[in-house]
Amino acid sequence: MKILFTCFSFFLATFSFAQRNSISTTSKWGQQIFLSDVNGQAFVNIYDGINGSVYDQTEYQLARITLKDGRVYNDVKARINLLEHEVNFIASNGQEGFLGKGMASEITYEDNNASQSKIFQCGFPPIDNQNRISFYQILLNGKASLLKSVYKVIQERNNDMSGERYKEFATYENMYLLKDGTMTRIKKDKSSLLVLFQDKKEAIAKYMDDQKLNLKNEAHLKALVQYYNTL
Repeated sequence: MKILFTCFSFFLATFSFAQRNSISTTSKWGQQIFLSDVNGQAFVNIYDGINGSVYDQTEYQLARITLKDGRVYNDVKARINLLEHEVNFIASNGQEGFLGKGMASEITYEDNNASQSKIFQCGFPPIDNQNRISFYQILLNGKASLLKSVYKVIQERNNDMSGERYKEFATYENMYLLKDGTMTRIKKDKSSLLVLFQDKKEAIAKYMDDQKLNLKNEAHLKALVQYYNTL
């Protein structure tokens, strides 16, 4: 009997230890990440004294994180560092951590309305200052995919009143088209877009005119790419 009790105690201790190093489920947040699960690192704020935010959003938001190796974690509070293209998250023990460059392949911010969910992916062909670890928001997937790049840089500026120098985060956005495996930065004018859609040029030109599209409007640009995908 004593031997049986000892074996049971050992099993319980081993099980408890294993649980601390795997996905944990809670009624409030669902699946959560332990730092040890994903080789994550504890967060250290290195941006003190810089005006603005380095993140895609100020507050953490529930998301589904897909790692490069295919593992998926649901209902994780996360946000994206748009300077380093790293993913910050809240670990199961409440500690802030981050996944290094290239560790996460997709972040989906969850919404009760699936059509309102925001999807960010990396792994696309390098272009401009972006490489395969750079995150893009997926606006449309299809024969031609519409991607939005949002990135941050640190700039130094002068205070006009005091003359003192200060640093702040500046945000830049560009739209890209992924078509036939090639990434192209979109110039939001009719002639440039007709070159991109050369194979359906006449139909695209007619659609632009009929719909009176404002090509600087993101929704109109998305509608144009969506129409092309139906041709």
